[in-house]
Amino acid sequence: MNWRIVRLLLANELKMLVRDRRTVVVSIVLPVFIMPLMLLGTRFVQERRADSLRRVTYKYSIAGAEAKKARALVEKAREIASQLPEEGDGDRKSDLADFKFEEVRTDDPEGDLKAKKIHFYLEALSGEEADALAHEEARKQQAEEQEGERPDPLRPVRVAGVPLIRIHFQGDQDESNAGRGRVQRLLAGVRRVRSEEILRGRGFPAEPKQIVEVESRSLATPGQVSGSFVGRFLTFFLFMLMLSGGSVVAMDSIAGEKERGSLETLLTTAARRAEIVAAKQLSILAVALGITFIQVANILVYLTFKVIELPKDFVIEIPPAAVLTLLLLYTPVAVLVASVLLMVSAYAKTYKEAQFYFFPVNLVCLVFALASVLPGVSLRSAIAVVPLANVSVAVREVMVGKYDWPMIALTFLVMALTSFGIARASTRMLSKERLITASESDVADLEGGASLFSKHVLRWYALLWAVMFAVAANIPQLATFRRQLLFNEIVIFLGAPALMIWKYRLNWRDALALRGVNPMAWIGVLLSIPSGHLVGIGVFRLANIFVPVSERVLEQFSRSILPGDVPLWQLFFFLSVLPAVCEEIGFRGTLLYGLRRKFRPAALALVVGTVFGLFHVALFRIIPTGFLGVILTAIALLTGSIFPGMVVHAGNNAFGVWAGLQEFPLGRLDWWIYVAAGIVFALSFYIVYRNRTPYPGLRAPRR
Repeated sequence: MNWRIVRLLLANELKMLVRDRRTVVVSIVLPVFIMPLMLLGTRFVQERRADSLRRVTYKYSIAGAEAKKARALVEKAREIASQLPEEGDGDRKSDLADFKFEEVRTDDPEGDLKAKKIHFYLEALSGEEADALAHEEARKQQAEEQEGERPDPLRPVRVAGVPLIRIHFQGDQDESNAGRGRVQRLLAGVRRVRSEEILRGRGFPAEPKQIVEVESRSLATPGQVSGSFVGRFLTFFLFMLMLSGGSVVAMDSIAGEKERGSLETLLTTAARRAEIVAAKQLSILAVALGITFIQVANILVYLTFKVIELPKDFVIEIPPAAVLTLLLLYTPVAVLVASVLLMVSAYAKTYKEAQFYFFPVNLVCLVFALASVLPGVSLRSAIAVVPLANVSVAVREVMVGKYDWPMIALTFLVMALTSFGIARASTRMLSKERLITASESDVADLEGGASLFSKHVLRWYALLWAVMFAVAANIPQLATFRRQLLFNEIVIFLGAPALMIWKYRLNWRDALALRGVNPMAWIGVLLSIPSGHLVGIGVFRLANIFVPVSERVLEQFSRSILPGDVPLWQLFFFLSVLPAVCEEIGFRGTLLYGLRRKFRPAALALVVGTVFGLFHVALFRIIPTGFLGVILTAIALLTGSIFPGMVVHAGNNAFGVWAGLQEFPLGRLDWWIYVAAGIVFALSFYIVYRNRTPYPGLRAPRR
């Protein structure tokens, strides 16, 4: 490699970058000027809002059978308001001391609250009314538990016959919400003061909080505590900055040059492809590190001028050994960022398409960078061989002063090899003629139909994944396990594939792989059900060693899917038959059909299985469910049909339901049983392979 040419190309790349106003604005102007303006503006708005809420005279009303007692409590609160906040901080004291409120007599407090004539109202219920209300809420909670919703373990236990004061307010209005919060603190303070007066009147020697004094003493220094917190997020923060900064130049480096037509000119020069790749990677790396430096400098400025305030005991101690170790670990990470961004830019045909690809790539990479926040994960585990995740965990340990040099060396070696491999792959990608010639994607835009569906299929499933998350988080009616299961199976995994088939005019028999199977292959298919289930549990136990899952989480999950009052036939239908049919149509049907020419068989099974695992969003389920997805995809590829996968899927789930109902400890068997199951499972796959009828239209395997 001629480094003189590389330096010349690098200088040209940086010169072109500086001339691009869009890049300069996004990478320099926005971080330097916009961010402090946003922070200062946010702080100004918050201070104005707090000041405005302090000047409000809150209007309220009192209703209910015990309105007289509630009014007496409020009057008591007026008298002792200046004494209540002694335990709080300064802001809370001023909030309560300056709290002005005025009672408004009305016959319809709820109507006045909706009409904004009052800010909140107190409903004072008698003991009998409160007991009846508690009984009704308990009945509703029991019904929700039967629907599969987990009970609230922190729900307070009510004492029968005690009156209840309910504060009604408008949660979407600042003044109503603030008034509710302050009057609630005042009433709670009155209750505490009244309790202490009664205790002292009965001869109690001290305040209740002084019965047993509790002190805590941390053996870690303030620097170690702060380092532990910073170490969890340092890799994520820096990686995010490098990705966002490097993507600015990466999108223009290849994809932008394709649009302008300047890439062909560059490729016809005397410079070798390796030299061009090196120059572009160095330019991406330089900009990424430069923008990261600017952002870090900005944060230091914000801290200096107290635009961002740190906790009182926040102390960072980074000795020279830690600085050198961090530089050692982050060097291959920077190379990895540059190589990945260059590959994405080379794969995209246009600047706009590159922007679309960067989002999922960034998302996946940032998930790995968050490995350090997982509880119970240490560098002395399999995480040390997982690229980027190992750096995240290693940095966390370095920041608390723990230097496990053998594992740090292994982490650096793994990251260096990964970065080297990705850099080589980006060089090979720039050596392909499809970089400047029409690709299969261009032909797909013209042909439409199945070819266009193959191009769009992953976008569809990314959208479905987002919809599934959004529905679970924002629609309370679907919050229970059973209702969400029905929505996911019927709408997501059955309805969406039907929409895809209709939109792209696909042959539904081909898209869903509705084909016959060699009868002898069914022997292997049936053998794979119990053996595959046990092997999957073995995989989960192995994963649990490196990413531990608490027994409480597993028990809660088991209770949510196996409620005791559901008929047996419903359990097997909802947990075995319905997922087997709908999910196989969604994953081994349209998804497999759309990706069949994008990947070779082994990679295809891995990709479809991984997507299948990601749709089972609980973190501890992704690995075993992804393993099951790979098995089901491999069976579909060998038999060319969706039906064996449906049978295996249904049998696997039914086997798990049966074991759960019988309380059979499949997860606590001896290891030799899992090994024996693995041998039977391998035999079953051999039978299927010997009697295979391969999935048609696959991309030829590499020779």
